[in-house]
Amino acid sequence: MTNSIQGVYFSTGLEAVNWADAVTLFERAPLGSQQRDPGKLKRAFEASYAVVVAYDSDKLIGMGRALSDGEYQTVIYDMVVLPEYQGKGIGKKIIEKLCEQLSVENIILYSVPGREGFYLKCGFKRMRTAMAKLNQYMSESDSGYLQNT
Repeated sequence: MTNSIQGVYFSTGLEAVNWADAVTLFERAPLGSQQRDPGKLKRAFEASYAVVVAYDSDKLIGMGRALSDGEYQTVIYDMVVLPEYQGKGIGKKIIEKLCEQLSVENIILYSVPGREGFYLKCGFKRMRTAMAKLNQYMSESDSGYLQNT
């Protein structure tokens, strides 16, 4: 399934993804400081319930994925858009296209610190009860992911 907006092409398939370009996308976005491995990134997206990839012509400019039980719960991960394409509605369209593929009412995600406003504009609300065990980078006190206790 594909769709166009603002000259950008959206796909729910992974056939055209160059995974080395995807690693560069994650580095430039940036989505945390964790280096992504192309093989692991490919396997993570292939194992996902729903994916959306955004291209400008043949240039990979954004992507996102969701895991779901298909009945009750979904979580969105790896929502990234190149910095020069941010603020143009592309990220919002990726979120919308992910949500269109989901048949559940409860969708959660976590945001890079400082980007929460984007998700509020997409209809998400802050949670008071989320808990997490996170990787070393995200667990650091100054990472912005955890509340000070």
